[in-house]
Amino acid sequence: MVGEPSLLLAPGRERSVERRHPWVFAGAVGRVEGAPEPGDTVAVRRRDGRFLAWAAYSPASQIVARVWTWDEDELVDEAFFAARVARAAAARADLVERTDAVRVVFAESDGLPGVVADRYDSHVVVQLSSAGADRWRSAIGAALADLPGVTGVFERSDVDIRAREGLAARTGPLVGEVPPATVTIAERPPAEGAGWSFVGDVVGGHKTGFYLDQRENRRLVSELAADRRTLDLFCYTGGFSVAAGAGGAGPITAVDSSGPALTLAATNLGRNGISGVELVEADVFTYLRELRDRGASFDLIVADPPKLARSTSQLKRATRAYKDLNLLALKLLAPGGLLVTCSCSGLVTEDLFQKVLFGAALDARRDAQIVDRLTQATDHPVLLSFPEAAYLKGLVLRAS
Repeated sequence: MVGEPSLLLAPGRERSVERRHPWVFAGAVGRVEGAPEPGDTVAVRRRDGRFLAWAAYSPASQIVARVWTWDEDELVDEAFFAARVARAAAARADLVERTDAVRVVFAESDGLPGVVADRYDSHVVVQLSSAGADRWRSAIGAALADLPGVTGVFERSDVDIRAREGLAARTGPLVGEVPPATVTIAERPPAEGAGWSFVGDVVGGHKTGFYLDQRENRRLVSELAADRRTLDLFCYTGGFSVAAGAGGAGPITAVDSSGPALTLAATNLGRNGISGVELVEADVFTYLRELRDRGASFDLIVADPPKLARSTSQLKRATRAYKDLNLLALKLLAPGGLLVTCSCSGLVTEDLFQKVLFGAALDARRDAQIVDRLTQATDHPVLLSFPEAAYLKGLVLRAS
């Protein structure tokens, strides 16, 4: 890549790249050499010109470069993306026995910043959220289409972060067959036992159509649910309600503000033989106050809200919302009841989330014990040099 433009870092700002963190922030750049366009591959160099990494340039973003490779001799070309995608997919091969819906590429954790790809049987849904990923979208699509058994790649690059990269939203077929509006998802336990079947909306649903990151946590809820009166908050398409019902929960109430999501939830409950679930279309916070005022009580509450903090400017408001949500939930728990509560906001650290829950328990006048800690599914690995990948965290609390 002789002649590629370069980013020369300011004095003392090379340490994070040397420690193999894949982000270069705008404030770390001393000067830009050459005239790179958004998405172009640039050399990241120390002030004296010594090579550090090859990265994708994004002048519109605070993250001005995202590292592709620290190997100076490695070419960033079509073959590079084919190899990275194949390696990422191979690392998930053990999941084939348990599910046909897998995250095959998880961005920086798989050496592909800005690339998230979820496979639903023969279809892959991809999100390209960075200028570099967008620049190589054809190569990435071709690499995903070349995975064994894949018949089509559909793009869902409609995430908010694209605007911060100076990119417009993109949605539509990328390679091959167009997936149906809803896809079927099978989840089977690691040991012998009954599996579950879901449908997900890959064209218009949240994320790429289904919450694959909660796979192991659904199994845990199933194990906790026997004979417990259950409240499923932000139930979306009913994954946790199916799990609770399969685990022998008592009456289940599932709440979401989206009518279409609840329609899919009803379908998923029916597919799995779960009956008698009360589906409530309502604002969760308003409905929780109504339940409190009615003196309702539950033995198991699952709270899995959408991302509440998308930027640091939203963090204070998000922590207030997490506290309000969990305070209300704790007030509704019967003695000995369990609260399974999650945050998928990457900016809300595990430590901060626990502190918010402590404040909620204090204000609810409830003693609560942590009996388990939750994280994202195993096909969402966390690179040790990139702890930001650990976005999903959760606690199982037992209230006195």
